[in-house]
Amino acid sequence: MTEKTKPVLCILGPTSSGKTALSIGLAERFQNVEIVSADSLAVYRYLDIGTAKPPLEVRQRIPHHLIDFLDPRERWSAYEFRREALRLFREISLRGCLPVVVGGTAFYLNTLFHGIPGWGAPQDRNLRRVLERIPTEKLYALLVSVDPHRARKIGKKDRKRLIRALEIFLLTLRMPSEKRTPSQRPWTSQYLLVGISWSKEKLRERIRERVEEMFRQGIVEEVQRLFERGYRPPIPALENFTYRPVVDFLEGRCSLATAKEEIVRGTLTFVKRQMNWFRKMPITWFSPEDGNLLKLAEEVYHFVRVHLEGG
Repeated sequence: MTEKTKPVLCILGPTSSGKTALSIGLAERFQNVEIVSADSLAVYRYLDIGTAKPPLEVRQRIPHHLIDFLDPRERWSAYEFRREALRLFREISLRGCLPVVVGGTAFYLNTLFHGIPGWGAPQDRNLRRVLERIPTEKLYALLVSVDPHRARKIGKKDRKRLIRALEIFLLTLRMPSEKRTPSQRPWTSQYLLVGISWSKEKLRERIRERVEEMFRQGIVEEVQRLFERGYRPPIPALENFTYRPVVDFLEGRCSLATAKEEIVRGTLTFVKRQMNWFRKMPITWFSPEDGNLLKLAEEVYHFVRVHLEGG
């Protein structure tokens, strides 16, 4: 392959599908892998349990990028993810290693693969401070007034995405829902997409087990420690379906059982959105035999080797 088309392996799949385990298994087999995270929550420092980051020991042994670097008060956009990911792909390839993207934030991945509109914009901290003072219902009304199509797609409660859409509009004076410019390239041979697939019933079971494990590991105490560091809501790191119910529990707005159920419900809704995105992508899907991710890693390893050697 030429310098411009060096391969990038992408391990995709819904939340709780086993992407991290598969990526580690592949890294151990290839031995020249660096992992680029495409997870919108794993970027935050101090939050490890709810984000399911790979253990520190693994990250010290296998290089990981775009994990554990951002202050919980800061925001991270698809625009910034794509810019940093493309830079990392070049650097990793120059080191003679295989870049492996791992993640389930499908909007980030779609932006990576297809590019972004010519009017994509970096974050503007001063504008963000103004928008973050506005109540969520008012943000929604403002977006409806300038881009009703985008507002309907985001919904009335997704504060993070409402702010981002308004930010793009105010910085570019273009509607976020406008179509991409014709210059944006479609799929290229640079990306090899591998996905992990489970039955709906098994995935629900894995999600419930993961939520219970989060609480056993101490997600409540993790958020308490964040509060003790001076981080209080509303902050971007806690504005999501995983951490918001924990905050509600700590602030007395719900029971522990309700918090768990809210995380499960939010995760299942998120998985539906993920799969809607993934269905549009040319993914080669693999289903773990009897739930055995070690066997899956071996199967995917041979598939990827054939592709790379044949490419």
